Amino acid sequence: MTLHVLHPDPTLPPPDRGRLLTAAQVAQIIGDVSPAWCRRHVPHKVVLGHSTVRWFEREVRDWLETRRAPS
Repeated sequence: MTLHVLHPDPTLPPPDRGRLLTAAQVAQIIGDVSPAWCRRHVPHKVVLGHSTVRWFEREVRDWLETRRAPS
C-alpha cells in the first residue's frame, strides 16, 4: 500500500487561524467554564511545552459553532 501525502502549495501563505489563546482566554470566550476545563475538553490545542498549551482563536470559535444547539 502506498500513502500519498498532500503538501499545501508552498507559494501560498498559511491560512489565518487567528491569534494564539491561553486557557484563560478560551474560558472567557466560552463563558462559565474554568481554564482547567478548557485544557481537558477543548480540542485542537497546540502543546508548546511541558505545561504550556494554546489554541488558535479561529479553531476555538469554529468548534463553538459546531457545539451550538440548533435554534
